[in-house]
Amino acid sequence: MENALDVLSWFALVLGGFFYFVGAVGLNRMPDLFTRMHAVSVSDSLGVGLLILGMALHSGLSLVTVKLVIIMVVLMWTGSVATHALARAALHDGEKPVLADADGNLVKTDCVEIFPELAVRLAAPLTSEAVEEGPNEGPMGADGPLDEPGQQDGEANRDARPPSGQGEGR
Repeated sequence: MENALDVLSWFALVLGGFFYFVGAVGLNRMPDLFTRMHAVSVSDSLGVGLLILGMALHSGLSLVTVKLVIIMVVLMWTGSVATHALARAALHDGEKPVLADADGNLVKTDCVEIFPELAVRLAAPLTSEAVEEGPNEGPMGADGPLDEPGQQDGEANRDARPPSGQGEGR
């Protein structure tokens, strides 16, 4: 029984390493960002799953196996989120995927032509690009409203403030 688990463990480890190798080759051979991401993300998912399966079989049922499963869950979740975020940012930045035309030639294709509803989503800024004003930013500086366009924070309403020691209710 132990030999069968060792063989299965090594088989999963070697197969997981093979998927990572295929992903590395795909990263170097694919023509554009989107196909490279696809090659790496697929090999990453299969590679992580098989490598962790192999390590879990090799370690047996223990605390190490629980830790390996937690690592696998985290890697699976973060890998897919990172791939999605990178693809969305690339589309938003104007990157066009390479698709085959009717003759089989690779051509950069505008996604908006294929999916017109995508134009609306790409026109809106990403949430990371949205400008958020903090409590001391925007039209109100830390010392009050900024009166002149070139005025720096700290220079606002100097004339409106009472001289020190007067009007503060002491």
